[in-house]
Amino acid sequence: MKRTGHLFLALGLLAVLVASGVVQAAEKPPTIAVKPDIIISNMQVARVSATPTCDNVRITVTVMNTVPGTSTGPFKIKLEWTENPTVGFTLVGTSGVANLANDPSMAAVRGETRTFDHTVPKGEAYKYRATADFMNQVDEANEGNNVSSAGYVAR
Repeated sequence: MKRTGHLFLALGLLAVLVASGVVQAAEKPPTIAVKPDIIISNMQVARVSATPTCDNVRITVTVMNTVPGTSTGPFKIKLEWTENPTVGFTLVGTSGVANLANDPSMAAVRGETRTFDHTVPKGEAYKYRATADFMNQVDEANEGNNVSSAGYVAR
């Protein structure tokens, strides 16, 4: 009977300690949020037709999310052109991407491709600059790798 009394006393003390917060359940370790990372995996400029005064070109921009198990949510791609990068760029256009998911269970990571058409006068050299997530809509692991450029000379 004495042992039963000691057991009840010990259980009572334990209950008081738990209620007072002295003894707490084991805490889970903090989780680290993994962020997506958007890159421009490919950018190409190709002539699609020509006239005596200009070339009609198509600029193809492919974006990917390089971090497995993440999704980007919506963002936009911007394409600009210039004859002289020190003077600045002029907008060609923008295009939206609904989401880029990197699903490790898929055989290959897929990207999204957007195309832009532009006209280059004969004898001119244009530089094109594509910027993914130019409005900073996605919180990324690396915000510094969203830009790519390519040149084209109309002959």
